[in-house]
Amino acid sequence: MKKPTFKKQMLIGIMLIAVGNILAFIFHKGICANIAWVLYGLMLIVNPVYPERYRNDAKRAKWGVRIAGFICVLVGVLTRYVV
Repeated sequence: MKKPTFKKQMLIGIMLIAVGNILAFIFHKGICANIAWVLYGLMLIVNPVYPERYRNDAKRAKWGVRIAGFICVLVGVLTRYVV
């Protein structure tokens, strides 16, 4: 199975967050948005894809993406969306 590129992964993440927010507004349950943030963060942690311009320092780029994923998980866990 082929890994997604950075651009595809960012597009999937944006769509995931948008769908989570739409579901939160439809069902009046903020947990949908929180779940979307956690899933997006986990996606970044499990598959750390970075832009091509950072290929010279791949190790630091992967750590940067994983840290960003961890921050997304924290946003999903610590925030409380009230809809």
